[in-house]
Amino acid sequence: MWHMAPAPEPVDPLENWFDFRVQLLWAYDGPLEKWRSCALETDAIAAWLLRKGSVTLTYKGGTEIHGPGRWIFPRAEDGWQDFSEDTEILSIRFAAEWPTGQSLFDRSRTLSIPAEQLPHMTRIAQRLARLVAVSYPGVKEELRRMPGTPEKYFELQRLLYGWMLEYTTAMKKQKLDPHVLAQIDSRVRIAIHLMEMRSLSQPLREQELAKNAGLSTSQLNRLFVRQMGKTPADYWEEKRINSARLALLRSDQNIKSIAFDLGFSSLPHFSTWIKKKFGKSPRDLRLDSELRQLSQSEARQVLKRKKSPSK
Repeated sequence: MWHMAPAPEPVDPLENWFDFRVQLLWAYDGPLEKWRSCALETDAIAAWLLRKGSVTLTYKGGTEIHGPGRWIFPRAEDGWQDFSEDTEILSIRFAAEWPTGQSLFDRSRTLSIPAEQLPHMTRIAQRLARLVAVSYPGVKEELRRMPGTPEKYFELQRLLYGWMLEYTTAMKKQKLDPHVLAQIDSRVRIAIHLMEMRSLSQPLREQELAKNAGLSTSQLNRLFVRQMGKTPADYWEEKRINSARLALLRSDQNIKSIAFDLGFSSLPHFSTWIKKKFGKSPRDLRLDSELRQLSQSEARQVLKRKKSPSK
């Protein structure tokens, strides 16, 4: 009996894979003391091994409850996470996407995989969490804001790419095919590289981008939109918005310092920009995030303290 051969897996030239972004944002192993009850983050990828306790994920279409002994990969959809008070967790947060913002794998559904099926993933995650705990004890901010040496960076990356290999294998076993990227024009790649290397505290100079790409500004804009679906200015603005949101919601960085890092010379200008993008002031945006993690009595105490000017 003849069997049809499976379709070949889509591949991209290595040149394209060099543009693929992988970044470790956080790794933790232990009792969950923070972020027990809060909005789900949709930009970064979360992977949780529940050692003890449970998590309830609430989405517009319904509720999911997951127990211990499983790796959970929440779907990329606005929702709410509620961990039980006795939760002990091995948690990895990472980014893995193409320059277009597309993830490597489809994230439209939550995956729950028995931990015994992913022993290598668990071991690498434990090593990542130990390395983070030893290198940055007690740190409250995302890893990308932490100081680092070449040795520390490459050690993290070595483990992270091992994690990505196990993650890719696990996703394929769930019948998910990796998203590959159409060939990016070398001139667009040059513009993206220059923007990725540029500090967000500096203004975007589109003429400089175009000159380095060997194009006029209008030619680069048209080519960039055709390949990326947005202009270089839009690409740059999205980077600033994402950086501001993460700094306000996931760090204790001073608000004035965040504004300076994003190129704002005055706090009122930054506050106006944030309110336009998120509908709230920087102070209120951060306060809402803090209150979601507290009990009602704790929240009332925080509100009293926050009546003084924000830091």
